[in-house]
Amino acid sequence: MSNQPINPPSKIGGEPLFTRVLNDLRQHRPQLAERIAANSSVLERVRDYEKQTALVTKQVTLSAAKGEDIERLALLDPITELYNHRAFVKELKAELARAKRYKHPASLVLLSIDGYDELAGQYGPLTAEAIQKIVSHALRSALREVDVAAKYNQWQYAVILPQTNAACASLVGERIRLRVNSQAINHNGQNFSVTASIGVATFPDHANEYDLLIACAIEALETALLRGGDRVVSV
Repeated sequence: MSNQPINPPSKIGGEPLFTRVLNDLRQHRPQLAERIAANSSVLERVRDYEKQTALVTKQVTLSAAKGEDIERLALLDPITELYNHRAFVKELKAELARAKRYKHPASLVLLSIDGYDELAGQYGPLTAEAIQKIVSHALRSALREVDVAAKYNQWQYAVILPQTNAACASLVGERIRLRVNSQAINHNGQNFSVTASIGVATFPDHANEYDLLIACAIEALETALLRGGDRVVSV
């Protein structure tokens, strides 16, 4: 049967942004700062989510450990076996430190499964879990060994691309998007496919610190969603 992509949601909500972050972004990229100030509290959501995820990740992974592999499980998402959010932040900080030291670029790709909440509600938790696994497989198949893939939250994923400039990162994002779209998902004997929206940001072109780089990538991702989804947008 033919695969039919699911239409993405049109927008993501937001809250007010930190004054310090707005100042930093205005100095580094004035136009981006104006868009973020007008539309959503990107960086505040990044930090709030990090605090919430730290506790949830610890509870989920340790409760499933049964005494073995606790150290390994503490770094991984239990469904996809990609790095979890806490491990992702640690890896991103480390990669930016290397990039600064050796003066090479590094890029961040954020991927959102279009319409994930609607899919989970329509098809149920088992199919939602299958979608997550298929996306993680698509990521692994599209990346180099040095790249770092992580589950950013329930329906979003992050990829750290060492020594990768903005143009090359956009090409990687497009390769990931196509591989996600090509995966067939079976539900009660019927196949369908999902689409992905992708945002790309690069050090040092768009930001010099990890939290600002995440904010830029989220802004690019939200632009992709607002344009209808199923596309790659770079800052």
